[in-house]
Amino acid sequence: MPSRISHSPRIPTATGRKSTHQYAETILTVRTIPWRHDLAIISAAGEIDTGSVRLLQRALWQDLPAGLVLDLSGVTFFGSAGVRAIEGAVGRARAERRRIGIVAAARPVLRPLRIFGVDTRVGIYPILADALREVPLSPPPPAADATGRK
Repeated sequence: MPSRISHSPRIPTATGRKSTHQYAETILTVRTIPWRHDLAIISAAGEIDTGSVRLLQRALWQDLPAGLVLDLSGVTFFGSAGVRAIEGAVGRARAERRRIGIVAAARPVLRPLRIFGVDTRVGIYPILADALREVPLSPPPPAADATGRK
């Protein structure tokens, strides 16, 4: 008698979630570095995709100071999930009237940020030193209304 093949999707289990988290930690490292009382750096290195983006989101949605520098200089792959996470962080910063800047110089990161217009809403710096110098001095963005407009 032939074996029966099921085409139904697998139901995630606790061990499935754990292995997904382990996978994310092998391809992406995210660190939060308190720089000053009013400025923090979130540094990401590795690949930001649908499997690892939660690590970045977790860091971006913690209690953050008035200024944030998101250092993506160590990112080697930046998918649409990463763009959505950044867009959410920029929107949150605007709503909370906090300053934010992004460090990115590599094409795999810059190109999606430009294509999706993120670079028109937040400063993008080629090196960390530039962002650390400029972000604390920049005025906080105007608060957005309920539709996301200024």
